[in-house]
Amino acid sequence: MTSAPGLRQLARPDAVEPCADCGEFAGRGYPQCSACEDFVDRYWAADWLNALAGTPADLISAVLTDDGDTYPWTCLDWALRLSNCAGCGREATTGEIECAYCAIAEEKRWMAGGDMTPNETLLRQARVVLRAPHRHRASQVAYWRLVLPFLLTGHCFTPRQAQRLRSFLIAGRYEELAVSTSYDELASLPDLPWRQNTVVA
Repeated sequence: MTSAPGLRQLARPDAVEPCADCGEFAGRGYPQCSACEDFVDRYWAADWLNALAGTPADLISAVLTDDGDTYPWTCLDWALRLSNCAGCGREATTGEIECAYCAIAEEKRWMAGGDMTPNETLLRQARVVLRAPHRHRASQVAYWRLVLPFLLTGHCFTPRQAQRLRSFLIAGRYEELAVSTSYDELASLPDLPWRQNTVVA
């Protein structure tokens, strides 16, 4: 049943555009804005609906117990979304940081699910963080919220570019960066002066 995930089959947006509901660039309101949530999750939902055809009645159990060779990784993410944590009762992997069951489920997420492109890996990370922002540092949450609309268009930020963006976010300049409609502009930010001397060659 394994096939290329919906992120490779469904059309991606050509450019970032405002969400008609929240006014942020589409995807940036994820998951609080229902329109942004649909805009992001449509790729995952497409794979889940495809997997529902001709599979066991309890698809969630089938996906969660799969060894990673049967279903796209998007289906594992969706099964986790539809599951409640046995420890805290919240959506699996989204409980408080102290919940060991959520931690184990999150670890399983990254051990299974098949191959991912660099862009897909970043999109998956963004979705994970934004569905459970309380489990991550504020600067990480702000970073993934900032870049998610550009990831949806197929772009990638290198570790170096991500480091620069996070420096600006730590400096409290989210609003300044959030108005940019250009991936190239965000990707080419210079080091902040207080970061330049900390880079080891």
